[in-house]
Amino acid sequence: MKRNTLKAAIVALALTAPAAFAQTTTYDCSVASLEGRGFIQDRVIFSVNLDTGQAAVADGIVMYVYEKPIAADFEVLGNGQYRLKWEVDNLKSGSQSFNLDYTLQYRPRDKGFSMRARVSGFDNRPFGDGTCVVSSGRSLLGS
Repeated sequence: MKRNTLKAAIVALALTAPAAFAQTTTYDCSVASLEGRGFIQDRVIFSVNLDTGQAAVADGIVMYVYEKPIAADFEVLGNGQYRLKWEVDNLKSGSQSFNLDYTLQYRPRDKGFSMRARVSGFDNRPFGDGTCVVSSGRSLLGS
């Protein structure tokens, strides 16, 4: 009886192991931007898990508003690139408050990316680009 219980436990563990050990990669990215208002920060870090489709992101603005990394919508595009989208609500600057929608597109092939911000109430769309390195730091997904 104990032997069958042990076999069942091993089978159950084997079936759940791929989900439990899904691979998360964290990228540390340097951004170049001519936009001087600070909506595009000079560094952005993001983690993605290709198995689960989860992503999280952190930069100076995210940390200022939320004090922790936040979830991002994540998709793998047909050309192998990644697209992340996230929102920062209620960023205060002086007497004004802004909502920001960000899009980051990462190219694994050359480790380059571009990102754009849409600032509520304004026509300009700040942007930046740069390169990323795979980080040995902790995942932003908390796994």
